[in-house]
Parts: sequence; C-alpha cells; structure tokens
Amino acid sequence: MVQYLTEQVEEMRDKDYTSLSIAKAVKGRDPGGVKKALRLGGKVYRFGPGSPDGAVSLWTAWATRLISEAMDPPDGQLVIVPVPNSQATIANDDDFRTWELARRIADEFGDNVTAHDELRWLDVMPKASEGGPRQAYELFPNLQCDLKANPEADRILIDDILTTGGHLQACAARIRATGSSIEAALVCGRTKHTQVSNPFAMPVEEFADFDPDDPFGFGAIFDEIE
Repeated sequence: MVQYLTEQVEEMRDKDYTSLSIAKAVKGRDPGGVKKALRLGGKVYRFGPGSPDGAVSLWTAWATRLISEAMDPPDGQLVIVPVPNSQATIANDDDFRTWELARRIADEFGDNVTAHDELRWLDVMPKASEGGPRQAYELFPNLQCDLKANPEADRILIDDILTTGGHLQACAARIRATGSSIEAALVCGRTKHTQVSNPFAMPVEEFADFDPDDPFGFGAIFDEIE
C-alpha cells in the first residue's frame, strides 16, 4: 500500500512521513510523527504517536478491498497465509504479527476466506534487519509447511514489509512443494532508498519463482546442450 524511505532524504515531504508511519504501525511499532487522518471508501482512519490501530485498520481495509475485487468466483475458497516472523518456529506456537494481520483480513469475509499459519521456521531466524538471511535459497531449507486448510484452495501470502522479496519467494516455494498453489502476495510497505513521486501509488511487482532444485537460477541462464 505504501512505499517508504528507509532513510530520510534532504527534502522529506509530509507524504513521506505518513507512509513511514503506516509501515511502522503495521509492523507493530509506534507510528510516531504527528496525528494523521486518511480516508478510504468513505471512512476516515486516524493514527499518530501512541495510536497505531487506525493505520492497521486502514491497511486491513485496503487489503480486504483488493482481495474482494480479485476473487473469482466471489464465493471461492481462499486461504490467507502469513509469512512467519523470525521467532515463529514449529516449537513455538505463540501468535505473531503477520498472523494477526491475516486473521483481521479474513474476519472481514464469510466462511469461504480463512487465515492459517501454515508456515513456520524449523529454528529461530536472525532478523533480516539485523543482518539475517534475505535470499530465498538461504531461507527455504529452514521453512516447514503444514497445510491446515483445503490443499486445493487458492492461497495468498500476507507480509508487513517487502525488501528483496526473498521471504515471499521461499514461502511460495515451500507451499508449492505440498502441491498447493500461491496466487499472489500482499504487503503493506515497500522499502525505498530514493523518493518516489507518490508513496501511495500501489506498485505491482512480479518475482521469479524460486526453484529448490535450481536454487541459484542457473537453469534460466544456460541452455541445455544435447
């Protein structure tokens, strides 16, 4: 929903601060800044220092609208799968942020849309922001998928922030390894190192599928010689 600057630039605009505040709130941090009010679909969402929930509700409403418009048929089965955070392991059944976000979105629908934490790490992962792995080939071996809903249902991934795309690629590959499919992924924030004209323009990006049998993508570079 937002593209936000990872470092301040010389001429920060109000919309740069707002996009950063939303990304912080969805990640579970204090949005900081000053009080903000944004409108979506006729409803006003307010958030600011010490008050993150309005920004989280705004993102939930945005994601719900996109999913509703994309579902074909409208009553088709859909499973929302959260990308696990670094502490979400198979030995730790505690709640985690993206799972909470996935449930909030699913609650806006009927019984045909559900949220399940089908992905967990085998071992605790170092945070990517603290130097942990970011590439799919590093992440994939430590992921486990335990399907908790109809394997034939469409699935989408939910995450808070997109940086390199490695987590999405690894999670999609692990789900595909079960025979299920991933239709798309939705994230709240996209990191940017330079200003974009409109931080609230919705970028649509396509990432190559990660192939565990060709983890470095050499098959896409070299032609087979007979």
